[in-house]
Amino acid sequence: MKKISPKDKKKYIIRGIILLLVGIVGLVFAIRNLTNKDENPFTDSNNLTDAEKFKNEYESLNNQKSDNGTEYIKIEISKDNPMKYVTYDELMDILEDGSGIIYFGFPECPWCRNALPVLLDAAKEQNINEIYYFNAYDIRDEKVLNDNGEIVVNKEGTEEYNAIVDKLYDHLNVYEGLNDESIKRLYFPSVFFISNGKVVGSHVSTVDSQEDPNVPLNYEQYEELKNIYVDNIKKVFNFVCNEGC
Repeated sequence: MKKISPKDKKKYIIRGIILLLVGIVGLVFAIRNLTNKDENPFTDSNNLTDAEKFKNEYESLNNQKSDNGTEYIKIEISKDNPMKYVTYDELMDILEDGSGIIYFGFPECPWCRNALPVLLDAAKEQNINEIYYFNAYDIRDEKVLNDNGEIVVNKEGTEEYNAIVDKLYDHLNVYEGLNDESIKRLYFPSVFFISNGKVVGSHVSTVDSQEDPNVPLNYEQYEELKNIYVDNIKKVFNFVCNEGC
């Protein structure tokens, strides 16, 4: 048997230590991936359902602060919520001749974070298993009135946004601050209740008594808003009789 020199023995020991460290690091990463697979909301997002994706999108802002330093309202959303992401084309098909509930909003919107849990609660109470979700924030226009009373367009709305406004024009609010009632805007949150391509109900924001969107709704406000949603849901699915049952 060949005798190993002290120098070679030292090399083997160093090499062994390096291999051991590499193995430990690999094991740590493997364990971390297995541990966080179900806990990390952003793991393999392509395999998430719409419900899981929506839950992650809105809950990811919990305990975070907005650019102005205000902490986002914390909300909890069930992993089996009824939210379904729709494309622009799918949205327009629903508005053309479809039926259902459409929610326009975005996760950073404080009014949306107040309204959303109420909408989901109302949907659950009425056994609604699908609400269409479309985030139109990035495609929306921005207009202001300058000192001369002229309307200045800071940001043009996209062709898709303008088409949505045209389709929902009669049910949209006037663009505030422009002194022109012919100009409408899609405010958030907006919930539209569609039956065979017709808007049978809609609701914007939360309730009139809520002045600060960064303060959660109280019990009375919550119930008031839920009743508004429930009444409109019934219009879509014909749960009420107009002339007696």
